Formats: sequence, structure tokens, C-alpha cells
Amino acid sequence: MLKRRDFLALAGLAGAGALSGCGRRNDPPGSLYGRAVAQAPPRTPWDAQWVAFEGRMAQNDTLRIDYFTKAELGNEERMLHDLRRGRAHIGGMSLQGLASSIPELSVAIAPYLFSSYEEVDYVYDYHLYDIINELALAQNLMILQWVEVGWTHIFANRPLFTPADAAGLKIRTSPNAAARFFCEAAGMDAIALGISDVIPALQTGLVEGGLSSLPFHFFSTLELATDFTLTHHSFDTGAIVLNRDWYERANAAQRATIDAAWGSSADARAGVRGMTAMLEGAMRSGVMRGPDGNVVRELRTSGGEPIAVHDLNRDQQAAWQNVTANVIDQLIDEAGGRSREVYEVILAGKAAFAAQASGGDA
Repeated sequence: MLKRRDFLALAGLAGAGALSGCGRRNDPPGSLYGRAVAQAPPRTPWDAQWVAFEGRMAQNDTLRIDYFTKAELGNEERMLHDLRRGRAHIGGMSLQGLASSIPELSVAIAPYLFSSYEEVDYVYDYHLYDIINELALAQNLMILQWVEVGWTHIFANRPLFTPADAAGLKIRTSPNAAARFFCEAAGMDAIALGISDVIPALQTGLVEGGLSSLPFHFFSTLELATDFTLTHHSFDTGAIVLNRDWYERANAAQRATIDAAWGSSADARAGVRGMTAMLEGAMRSGVMRGPDGNVVRELRTSGGEPIAVHDLNRDQQAAWQNVTANVIDQLIDEAGGRSREVYEVILAGKAAFAAQASGGDA
């Protein structure tokens, strides 16, 4: 059965202040204070889910939450630092960000580990939660909910059909071993940069492209690259993370509100996946259209060049898979801890999914 993570879909909370769950001056007795932070671009399903979460949390007037939903209080590394220390209490994280505190999670974003949305959902929902939450608890964190970031691809100023096309490119990555090892295995120069540094780095030539989900690229770097190659090489599901001490201080009614405030993971996934399909269609057509079907704007680079989306054929994808096949072993060696156990849980989940899909017992 699915656990408590099925009740919440996208939230974020981190903080720069020293607040650790204490009440504020005018809060009624029994109030629970927290800070909420997310990196949710405006006019996206993440932003809409966050607005809905705030409204549902407000129905319990003993929960006093300050909201900073557009990265006002720092990057994911800062969020996790504050979450562990009780200066933040709820965090919406990508797996790449969360792996800075739980290194074993890098295994889950290894190249070509998953092949479909359905497989991802099954493995995370029915197999990975327990072991990842155990690792989180050791960091004074809790995994409350898997959410959705999406498939990772590559943008640059040329198509990257095979690793040979990408050789020597200076590629922006997150500060994550899985991204770094993927780029290095394919002959690219991996340059780890925070989100706020990506656009200046592209503009100055420090990097020539990057690894990104399609929505993040659309909303942040679309005008800085002519080509977006759909490699589907990694999947980042994201997670809602709590400060463990803060959650345990909550009373039963407060916990019930927190658990249920964001609805189901299925709804969260559907919103992001629907948006991703819509944005991909716009990128392929070269225009954004409004609800009436009329063109709102053309999609071009800042230099006026058209933007192209590229698919890989079977042989091209096999070439990427072949050169990055050893990355999983590198990740297990570097992350240490229970990394191999995490990998074995993933493999067991994949096998169970395959058995279920073929009509066998899961």
C-alpha cells in the first residue's frame, strides 16, 4: 500500500532565519510556525499546486506558515542545510538537490535506469519509499511525498544525437555525481553551477549548454540555445521533505492537515506531465498559442534563431546508453553507505513492474 507520501504533492520550505518551530508573538497557544520555500516558476502546475497548498493549510488556524515559493531564500543546498537544523520545516526538493544530503539517492538518477513513466511511478511508490525515508531520518528529515520534476535532456547550440556530437562541450550540471559522471562518460566537460548562475554562464560562454528537464529549460534558458535533444537519460521525481523534529511536534490535527494539504501524487504528476507535453508541442511548432488557438508569441533564441527539438532513434539512444553504462558503478562507489542496497531495491521494483506488466504477480 502507498504511504503518507500519497497525500502531498508539491511544497517547499526552507529558511535563512533561526526559527525552529517556535510560535510568533501574536500566535495563539498551540500554534505551529514554519517557513515554506519552493522553486516554483510562475504560471506552472508547481505554482498552482503551491497556491492550493497554502489555502488548505490556512484552514487550520493553528498552522502559521510564511511562504517563499520562488526561491527567495536560496538554492536547494541551502534549503536542506536549514531543514536539517530546524530553521526550515517543509521542503520541495529535486532528487538531484536532495542527494547532497542523502548521497545514496544519486543511484536513483543514474543514466537509463528507467524507461517509462509507469515504471518510475511503480518503483517509487511501491519499493523505494521505505529505504529512502530511513536514510532521511538519519539526517533529521522525513520523506513525506514523491512529487514530479521529469525526464532530463540536453540543450546546446547543435543537435546531440550521439555522444560523438557532444564531445568536448562545456555542459552545465547540478552539483550531483550522477550528472557529472554522465557528462564525463560521454566526453563532455561537466561544470557544476547553481540555478542562479546558469544564465550568466551561458551568456558569457562559460558553458555551452546544460542538462535540464524540458519545463525548466522552457522557463529559464529557452532563448539561449537553438537545440534541445530528448535523451530521456535520467528521471527526477522530486520529493517533499520535512524537518523530522518539527513534524513530531505537531499535534494530530496539524499532522492531518499537513499530510492532506496537497492532494494525491497522481494529480501532481498529471499536472506536470500535461504541462511538459504542452510545452514540447509549442517548442516543436515554434509558437505559443493561447486558449483561443491564436499565436501568442514565436519561440526563438535571443538572437532570433529558430529552436529545434530532436528525438533519438533506437541506435542513437543505444550509443548514449553504451558509453554511460558504467556510471551506476561509479555512483555506488562514490556515494557509499547503502547505495548498493538502494540499487538492488530499484532492480527488484523494476522486476516486479515487468512481471505485473506481463500479467504475472508483482
